Amino acid sequence: MKKTKLERGFKKEWKNILFNSIFVGVAILIVTLFHKNIMLTTILEIILAIVGLSKWKSKRTFAIFIFAGMFGTIAEMIVIYTSYAWSYASPTLMQLIPTWLFVVWANAGAFLYETSKEIHKLGVNK
Repeated sequence: MKKTKLERGFKKEWKNILFNSIFVGVAILIVTLFHKNIMLTTILEIILAIVGLSKWKSKRTFAIFIFAGMFGTIAEMIVIYTSYAWSYASPTLMQLIPTWLFVVWANAGAFLYETSKEIHKLGVNK
């Protein structure tokens, strides 16, 4: 039996959401397992970013990736510097945050944008 366009599209969106979910799970796992090794965590997060950005292939997603990385990192540095609400065991950037945090924020922004697109395609508009 031939699938309708709606059935084929629906399956594609769920596959993309599954990829995005695995992407964010791996991002969390990398930090959880390797956070004490700043260089390794940074490299693994960059590799993950390359995988995600290669799959998504979007200039807009890349722009969101950069802005989320910049603004998330800056916001976290401001909060840490002004309130001392939390700290990292091995801060490397201005003695406030580890270098991998930029990539984690960037990955989070790209993940949220791409996942929101897929949810919208599934018909969840409001």
